[in-house]
Amino acid sequence: MAYTPFPNTPWDSVLLDLVGQRTGVSVPVRLQPAMDIRNTFRDESHVYEADVRLRDVDEYRVEGYVEFRDALWNCDGELAPADYIPEPLHIPSTLRVDVVDPQKTSTYNLERYMELPLCTDLDVEGRWVSSDALSFNTDLVPPPDDHGRVWLPYTCRLRRIEYGEFMQCLKQQYPLMHWYGDSNLRRVLKKLTTRGAWCGTSDEHQTRTCICEDYKEEFTPFNATYRELIIDFDESGGQMVSNKDADFLHVPDNHTRIYYHKWEGLSSKNKPAWQAPFEESVTSRFGVPSVAMISLTNWDAAFDTRAHFSLELERLFGIVRQEYPPTTELIIRTGQYFCCRSDYDPPDTRAYSRLRNAYFDQYVVAAFQEQFGHTHKVRVWNVASISEHRPWSYRNETTECNSNHARSELVEIENQVLFNAMCN
Repeated sequence: MAYTPFPNTPWDSVLLDLVGQRTGVSVPVRLQPAMDIRNTFRDESHVYEADVRLRDVDEYRVEGYVEFRDALWNCDGELAPADYIPEPLHIPSTLRVDVVDPQKTSTYNLERYMELPLCTDLDVEGRWVSSDALSFNTDLVPPPDDHGRVWLPYTCRLRRIEYGEFMQCLKQQYPLMHWYGDSNLRRVLKKLTTRGAWCGTSDEHQTRTCICEDYKEEFTPFNATYRELIIDFDESGGQMVSNKDADFLHVPDNHTRIYYHKWEGLSSKNKPAWQAPFEESVTSRFGVPSVAMISLTNWDAAFDTRAHFSLELERLFGIVRQEYPPTTELIIRTGQYFCCRSDYDPPDTRAYSRLRNAYFDQYVVAAFQEQFGHTHKVRVWNVASISEHRPWSYRNETTECNSNHARSELVEIENQVLFNAMCN
C-alpha cells in the first residue's frame, strides 16, 4: 500500500508560521494546493498557496518545517506512522512583513482590547500575548498559560468568568446537557466539578497528572472509569449521582445536570461499541437536554480509516436526528491540536499527524453543519485553534504526552472560551 493524501489535500505536510519579532505572536499559515497540474502527481514539484491576515503591529518573519513528503503524513489503514524528521525551511531574513498602525486606530490594537464587545462565539481566532506586554489589568481576562501568555481573540473580548458564576448561568439557561467525548472532556469535567481547584496551584501544574496523564488519579467527585455518568452541579461544584433509584429524568431544584458518556470516538476501540448507550434511547432515560456536546477526532484519526469513519459518522447522524430535536443546541468540539512527532506508543500505535488530525476535524465540522445547520443551532468549540496559535516551541511540549492531552492551564483557557460563549 502507498501513502496517499485525502482528496484535495497536499502531498506534503509543511508547518509554517509568521512570527512577530517583538511580540512573539505566532500566526499559522495553512497551505493549500494551488490550481496547478503538477499537484496531481506524486513525483512532481508541488505548489501551495495561502491567505494570511496579520493584525498585530510587528515585524513578521517566516519560520517552518517540512514535516512529511509524499503523503507520509496520512498513515490511513494498515500503514505505519512514518518517522518524524522535520526539515527546517531556510528562509532569507529579508523575507518579512511589517505591520504598522501609526495613528493607533486599528481595532486590533492591544491598547484598545478592553473596548471590544464580549465574546459569544466558541470559534474565535486570536493570539497569545505575553501578559507583561499588556497595559490593562490581566485579572479581567482568562489566566495565562504555563509561559505567562494570555489568549486574546481579535474581534471580541474574553472576560474571566468564575466557576460559581458559570454554574449559575447553566442553572438558568442550560439546566440539562449531554456530553459525549473522551478523556479530554474528562479533564474538563474535573475542572468543573471542583470549581477550578483540580490542578489549580502552580505547584500542581508541574505534576504529571496536570501536564498530561490523569488516568490513575483518585478523584472523589466522580468515578472516572465509568462509561456513563450523571453529575449534578450547583454553585459549590459537582458530584456524581450514585443512587440508582434517583430520578434521572428531572434535574433537582437549583442545580444543573450533565449526562456524560465517555467514548473513544466512533472507533472500534470502544468496549462496548460506541452506539450501545443509544440502544435504549438516551433522552427517554435521561431527558431532552438544552445542549448536546459531541467530541470526536482524537481516537478516530488515531485508529480508524477515513472511509470507515465516514460510515460511522452517518450512523451517528441518524441517532442525533432521532434523539435530539431542533430545540437542542449541538456543540461540536474539535480534537486536540497535534504536532511535532509520530506516535509509536505500544501496544497501539496511533496514526496521528498534524495534517491528518486537522483534516479529520474539518471533515467532522463540515459534515455536522451540512446535516444539521438548517434544523439545529450548531456551534464549534475550536480547542485545536487555541493550541495551534502557540509558538512552535510550546506546541512541541506535547511530545512529552503520548495521549496528547492539553495541560491543565490550557484546559482552563479552553473552558473560559466555553463559559464566555454560553453566558455572555
